[in-house]
Amino acid sequence: MPELRNIPLIYREGVYSIADFCENIDEDNAIFFDYDTQYQMLTYDIPVGKSEREMTLYSVPEGALIQTLRATYGRDGILQNVTATLNGRKTLLYICYENEEQARRRIRRFAIRNANAIIEQIQQCTDVVARLFIDYYYSSNYMDYHAVIGTEAQMEEIRQKYHDEDSCDNSGNYPSEYIKGDNEMLTTMIRCAESHLHENFQYAVEIMSNHIKEHALAALHRTENFKYICAEYD
Repeated sequence: MPELRNIPLIYREGVYSIADFCENIDEDNAIFFDYDTQYQMLTYDIPVGKSEREMTLYSVPEGALIQTLRATYGRDGILQNVTATLNGRKTLLYICYENEEQARRRIRRFAIRNANAIIEQIQQCTDVVARLFIDYYYSSNYMDYHAVIGTEAQMEEIRQKYHDEDSCDNSGNYPSEYIKGDNEMLTTMIRCAESHLHENFQYAVEIMSNHIKEHALAALHRTENFKYICAEYD
């Protein structure tokens, strides 16, 4: 099995695997990967403008990473993206944007695809729904966006347990599983953009939340007092 090697930022046009790169690539002009075998943790710095941002991925199987990592270069030889198939899912490790406008366009396209994946799961619910929550969280290293369904029966149990109507508007009181899209790709796409991280995250959140509201609610069997609640948690 080939070893995990550095990925040069400039190379010949095409798609390459780890085995295609030599061992002595200049670290100053490459993405340097640091893999912790004990914790299956991958750490690397991504070039963002004239600076770098550290990325950390957890539960990364070393064999799959080395065997499936692919680096794609454009006609100008610039590294366009790095991907790997991890835990059965194609994972984006790095993406290059030409400018801020392109970054926004690509984030928007992904946000709509991600919202559609969440909508598809939401629409599988056949119970009477009293609440649909969108919970999201931001930090410079981690971003989360997920939905939680609160059924009519669950809400009644919460009302009887807490004797407080406000408790019905707290997603944490509902036992439903989180409905997620691809938070790893969301994080990578936003962290690879040169502009402000939090602004781009909020931009994606607004697109996804509005898209879900527009396309998911009509398919649900809702109560008369149904609420769609979007909130950031800490």
